[in-house]
Amino acid sequence: MEFGPLDPKTHDRGDFDCGVDALNRYIRQFANQDLKRGLTRVHVLANGPRIVGYYSISAHSVPRDHLPDDIKLGPYEDIPFLLLGRLAVDRRWQGQGYGDALIVHAFTTTRAAAAQIGILGMIVDAKDEKAAAFYEGFGFRRLAGTQNRLALPISAMDSVLADAFRSSE
Repeated sequence: MEFGPLDPKTHDRGDFDCGVDALNRYIRQFANQDLKRGLTRVHVLANGPRIVGYYSISAHSVPRDHLPDDIKLGPYEDIPFLLLGRLAVDRRWQGQGYGDALIVHAFTTTRAAAAQIGILGMIVDAKDEKAAAFYEGFGFRRLAGTQNRLALPISAMDSVLADAFRSSE
């Protein structure tokens, strides 16, 4: 298995089924359009042509007053983040740690971007309470004035990445 950018010519999007219609529909019908428009990047964990899981990531900003007090930085009204738009694992692979692998890869991607451009961290809109709890397990914190929107600053992401790399040694 390996991570890489979604390649609609190589990856079998029609066979993907995570159990959530909106996430299945996105990878099957809309991900390629978003890629062509430059709106997002979609990363897949694939076993040959079969997509085990995927996530999408794009630029985003958050109103300063929605952030927790300890991460309100600078005088800016809008604070730059990367948005983890979608994250899904095919049913055949669920419960085997691939969701964790996808989020750690997304953190690595975000960290690399932060080395090149100014961003404070990652934002995610959890689909439901179960998904919100998953993200909170990685240190994400809920934002004020939103339903199931969570944030993780780069500094917190760094400690998650350090722990992930220590356990893989």
